[in-house]
Amino acid sequence: MLTLNAQQPDAPAAAADILRRGGVIAAPTETVYGLMARWSDPRAREAIYRLKRRPADRRLQMLAASLDDLDACHLALRRRHDADAIAARFWPGPLTLVAETVDGDTVGIRIPSHPFVLSLIRALGEPLAATSANLSGQPPASTPLAAVANLDGQPDALVDGGLATITHGAASTVASITGDTLAILREGPISQQQLQQALDDARRLRPPTP
Repeated sequence: MLTLNAQQPDAPAAAADILRRGGVIAAPTETVYGLMARWSDPRAREAIYRLKRRPADRRLQMLAASLDDLDACHLALRRRHDADAIAARFWPGPLTLVAETVDGDTVGIRIPSHPFVLSLIRALGEPLAATSANLSGQPPASTPLAAVANLDGQPDALVDGGLATITHGAASTVASITGDTLAILREGPISQQQLQQALDDARRLRPPTP
């Protein structure tokens, strides 16, 4: 397993090269350490499931640099205006938004604020598939050693970003927008009240549909 220093200028490019070759990395985010692969690489995504013994019915989230990155994955959101309102208020930041796509599926999206992850996504040129770096059902890791200590195997690389301190090791808020309904699926740094206020403000200012 290769170890990279998140502070080194060439670390994002080196990590992106590993991902392009089908690898999986463990890297810091603004919440906890995560396992990451290219969203468009099914084999690498399967490797994440094996490493953390994740149940097959639990989806990975998408890490993107902006909502426009969804175009690279041929994904379009059914209520893009609501996602845009969330993005303007809370992204980059510790929020995963589960939104409907126009083909009737759902996707969990997050635009992280960690500088290494944003640089990695831009160097890679496409979104990441990600989940917390821990065995399924175990507490998330806030240190680089903990991120790889209890996995079922090792990722191809570990990016050492020190202690995950921005949110003190708390996982992101997970919220869902289905139709007009907002629901919190996992409590985190951003509250349902904050999210609902952002949506209400945006909907109030939106011109009526003709």
